[in-house]
Order: sequence, then C-alpha cells, then structure tokens
Amino acid sequence: MRLTDFSDYSLRVLLYAAARDGQLITIEETSKVYGISRAHLMKVANQLTRAGFLRAVRGRSGGLTLAKAPAQIR
Repeated sequence: MRLTDFSDYSLRVLLYAAARDGQLITIEETSKVYGISRAHLMKVANQLTRAGFLRAVRGRSGGLTLAKAPAQIR
C-alpha cells in the first residue's frame, strides 16, 4: 500500500506525539527528527488539529500534543 506524503507525515507526527507521552512537541523539533520541511509540517499539524487529533498550545512555550489518549485514536 502506498501512502501520500501528506498521510505519511501525518502518521509520523501522531506517532512522535504519542511517543512523547503527553509532552509538548514543536514543529521545529519534529521537522529535524524526520527531515521534513517546517512549512509542510505546519500544514499537516494544522489539519490534524482541525480534525481533533492534536491539541495546539499557543505561545512561546507552546507546542502540540495528542488531543486524546493514543488508545482512543482510530
């Protein structure tokens, strides 16, 4: 099965957020870990936030975290 780049990046962000166990992750950090452009990850994170998979925390010490427990995401 082939995934689009967008789907691949979405899964990577969700897996990375789940692995961080409730800690906030940043777009910058995630882009460095996976070697994905920051601009593209911003689009992915925006869609995941709108869909209710991620929760965004604004501000200087903000970031992203899963909106639900990993076991509840289907």
